[in-house]
Amino acid sequence: MLASRELGLQMECHSESEGYKHTHQHEETWKLNVQGVLVVSHHPEILVRTAITEAGFDPLQDWQIFLKVEGHPKQEVSLDTKIDLRTPGIEKLRLVPKTVNNGDQEGPPRRAFSLLPVDETFLSRLGLRWETIIEGQRRWLVVYRFPLPIGYTESHSTLAFEVPDTYPGAQIYGFYFYPPLCLTAGRAIESTQMRATLLNKEFHGWSRRRGDRAWTPSIDNVTTQIGLVEGSICKEVET
Repeated sequence: MLASRELGLQMECHSESEGYKHTHQHEETWKLNVQGVLVVSHHPEILVRTAITEAGFDPLQDWQIFLKVEGHPKQEVSLDTKIDLRTPGIEKLRLVPKTVNNGDQEGPPRRAFSLLPVDETFLSRLGLRWETIIEGQRRWLVVYRFPLPIGYTESHSTLAFEVPDTYPGAQIYGFYFYPPLCLTAGRAIESTQMRATLLNKEFHGWSRRRGDRAWTPSIDNVTTQIGLVEGSICKEVET
């Protein structure tokens, strides 16, 4: 848990010969991880705007801001949201640049094949342009200008999934990006050796699994796969 309380210790020193008591009070402090930067607060409540500023980020930039609390779905918050740092399980604030536009693509988006209704509803709510295309007999879902967290050399990239003919019975494996994702720290990202050519570009694929849980057709879909994407790309820039 990265949001934490440091308990103040009250120490009493008594001397009978001196006939008085000294009390030393250490002030309580609270900590919050803001995009990898540890912010220390002297109050148990802090505005999101204040936390971002103290972490060295510009609060006026067009951010999507998410609060992560252990055991709960991430919660989108605003600059004026007040965070109670006494809440058990608070982990971090995550900053993601908002999408400025949906790219340069002209005309209506292509729908070469249908996805599950739950997928199409979820993708529409994302507010990003997406298409289903078929290239070389391979079916692809393409999501344009997918936002990336701080720590990558790009703020957006085109995300692609290969969707098997028998989906959702067959799993969506991994995910692809163009341009390829690079870390500002210069470190290489492991297990990104897959390649695929679509839209006349070479996409780089990430091989990632769901831990010990196998793909479950009754549960897993594009929505959960994008959750895997978000968790994977954020893990690479976490400190």
